[in-house]
Amino acid sequence: MFKHLPSLTSIKVFEACARLQSFKLAAEELNVTSTAVSHQIRSLEEALHLKLFVRHVRSVSTTKEGELLAETASKVLCELMHTVNTLKTLPNTLRISTTNSFAAMWLVPNLSDFYQINPQSDIQIRADDALNNVDTDKGIDMVIRYGKYTEQPEAELLFHESLGCFATPRHWQDVSKVECWTFLCVEWKNAKLNQQDYRHLLEDIVPANKSLHIRYFNDENQILQAALAGQGIAILSQLLVKTPLTQGWLQQGLNDVSDSLIGLDYYCIIPARSRESHAVFNFLSWLKDRIVNS
Repeated sequence: MFKHLPSLTSIKVFEACARLQSFKLAAEELNVTSTAVSHQIRSLEEALHLKLFVRHVRSVSTTKEGELLAETASKVLCELMHTVNTLKTLPNTLRISTTNSFAAMWLVPNLSDFYQINPQSDIQIRADDALNNVDTDKGIDMVIRYGKYTEQPEAELLFHESLGCFATPRHWQDVSKVECWTFLCVEWKNAKLNQQDYRHLLEDIVPANKSLHIRYFNDENQILQAALAGQGIAILSQLLVKTPLTQGWLQQGLNDVSDSLIGLDYYCIIPARSRESHAVFNFLSWLKDRIVNS
């Protein structure tokens, strides 16, 4: 099918010459002689029956036909290089995109367990709250997202979060003495996420002789840090606070409120190109088991 196309070598040489506007610089970049470059360009022009360059004293410039070929050659070679680099990636390398909060508060703290079981694996995390198009972004093998899960072929539900009220042990001891109860709550940047009406809910649980103040953050990790600093009572996912709970840095309280708090879903999306990957299957199996048992 491609027997009438010029050789890949001649296309590589041509692309370098067109980009650098010099046979000499192209030869240096490709680590070949200027004579070899001239020979490749001459052979390519003869094969195409076209003049691709205008020769000057110390440089060259592309003809109209050469400019058109150079644009296509550059795109094709860049795409080919990207594919080769992807194929050269180690089979045990897994590139995961997830939210900043999930990466910082759960995934990174739990990765040591995964590495104990899979010491040869390399997990590369891209933490970003922006949605990634996994079909077009070839640098992602798996996406862990937060929101309202809907069944779809490439998606799999990981867990539906339960929310709770958390504060430092000292804060719980002193809360009955303070006149104002401060709650640390999330206000989503993503307007599509369901926003809990915290004020309506919390007004019913704050004692009549206390006032209510709500501080809003758009990132759960910020809420966690504020709670650890003793700034108030954080409303957070019970999964994401496992580490500070285990360490005794935070304690859960106001347990009767938990049933009224609305949690969302964590789910993963695996593009078609990754569904047969052993690394993806291995990590997903560990992820679901670790969430259940953590």
